[in-house]
Amino acid sequence: MKKIIISFLLLFLVGGVKEISSAIVNLGVGIIDPTETTNGNNKGPVIVPNIDLTNGAITFKAEHCDYTLCIVNEDGNTVFSVFVPSTVTTVTLPSTLSGEYEILLYPDTGSIYFFGTITL
Repeated sequence: MKKIIISFLLLFLVGGVKEISSAIVNLGVGIIDPTETTNGNNKGPVIVPNIDLTNGAITFKAEHCDYTLCIVNEDGNTVFSVFVPSTVTTVTLPSTLSGEYEILLYPDTGSIYFFGTITL
């Protein structure tokens, strides 16, 4: 009887295992318009968003401002774009995307943006 129970437990555990693809997305900082003059109020450090990619979903790991998120293919064409308000923590990317893409995050204010590479 114990062998049957253990067999069912093993079958349940093996059948219930699902591959989870998760990766922290390393982001760089870019300047939208380096010739733009500011009023001197933006002297603080740039806070780079902390995001990860898990099974086709981008998750913001901390509070964030409003962003426009763009996914760009190798030809430089935007294949997906969405506005992400500060109240949203997860954005599910289209399942039709596969391969390597550039991710761009444009804050609602300021003259900088964040960029990185993701693989779907």
